[in-house]
Amino acid sequence: MRREPRLLGDSLQTLLSRFSRVDLTVMEEILERWPQLVGDEVASRCRPEVVKDRVLFVAVPTGAYATRLARDADVLLAALADLGDRCPTELRTVVRGANSDASSR
Repeated sequence: MRREPRLLGDSLQTLLSRFSRVDLTVMEEILERWPQLVGDEVASRCRPEVVKDRVLFVAVPTGAYATRLARDADVLLAALADLGDRCPTELRTVVRGANSDASSR
């Protein structure tokens, strides 16, 4: 099935609406603090990607890392509480696989 081409303006509007609830300003602070929050070993394999609707999404290479971060989520979020109203209130993991960018950053 062939899809009809879309107008560039329509595509840009769709993209902008997806990012309207994304907080890019807080990511720099989270990335800077990430190794101290989770330790060097986890930080070398798991990477915060985005905060959207106050949910911090973290790319992980395996389900084991997802479980580990889920277990520690309350402590991690509490450590970010000083970010005030920009602080994520939930942490979700996304398994990207051992050979993904998340594992090589």
